[in-house]
Amino acid sequence: MPSTHPPVAAHPPSADSASATLVVATADARALLHDWPVLARRLATADHRREDHLALEDWLLAIHQMPTAAEPALTAQALGLSGRGHGWLAVDAVALTVSRDRLVGLPQAAEDADDAARLVDDVLGQMPVIGTPYADGSRRLLDLDAPADARFAPLWRIAGRPLDDHLPQGPRGAEWRRWLTEAQMVLHEHPLNATREARGLRPLNALWLAGGEAAAPAPGACPLQLHGNHPLARLLLDAAPPSAGAPPANLAVWLHQPGSPPPAAVDALSRRANFELRILEPSGQQRYRRRGWHAVRLWRKALPTLCPVAPA
Repeated sequence: MPSTHPPVAAHPPSADSASATLVVATADARALLHDWPVLARRLATADHRREDHLALEDWLLAIHQMPTAAEPALTAQALGLSGRGHGWLAVDAVALTVSRDRLVGLPQAAEDADDAARLVDDVLGQMPVIGTPYADGSRRLLDLDAPADARFAPLWRIAGRPLDDHLPQGPRGAEWRRWLTEAQMVLHEHPLNATREARGLRPLNALWLAGGEAAAPAPGACPLQLHGNHPLARLLLDAAPPSAGAPPANLAVWLHQPGSPPPAAVDALSRRANFELRILEPSGQQRYRRRGWHAVRLWRKALPTLCPVAPA
């Protein structure tokens, strides 16, 4: 049975104030090097390895010691909602396509948010009641009428990946898979999807459920510099207990947008003799580790590209 909750290696920042940890989430690693050309020289002497895909959301939850299944409950708590103690689910409308004979989830586009919310509302109104819905902008939460007794994978894990590996599992997993199938049938003929297709947009042809925990623990304190707009990162930072003194400047997260140079604070951290860089891409992740003594690797040339092959 495939696991929907793989372990995440998200190590806390080093206690060494001279060491820096950078996490960069980007949709285009080639553009990253173009936007940050001095990085090619700084990474030339660093150790490098490529690892399996890791979503920024998974890294953020792990670094704050927050269970993935508790993320909807954390959102509910931030909204001041009191549940009945059976669990919270996040409900989204998503687009699925067939690739190599397998259903694959497509990344959710920002412009889909309003249509997705309307579809979720309509489908929940036609399906057997499983909980009380709440709206937070375009996001939808369900306060369950009974414990889910299942494990759900978050929406971000299905983007560009086979759906079979992430469907609900556990004692009542089969019931929830049937529920999702019934919801998909309702969406198949929904007039809003017909309108979307007429406009050249992909139909949102499935619902997705995530979460399941009734309450969220307080996030572990992990002060970091956040550069970019990320709702989950902000939610975790706001919910974490306050730290004494000023936040350390040795951990930073940058949401890179192609065409944008790095913030000055991020660039400054990369100049340190000891630093680690984790680049999160849709296809996987790259990790670079540089130590002061790596400066003796004078034979290495500046990286021509951020590629999966370690420097020679």
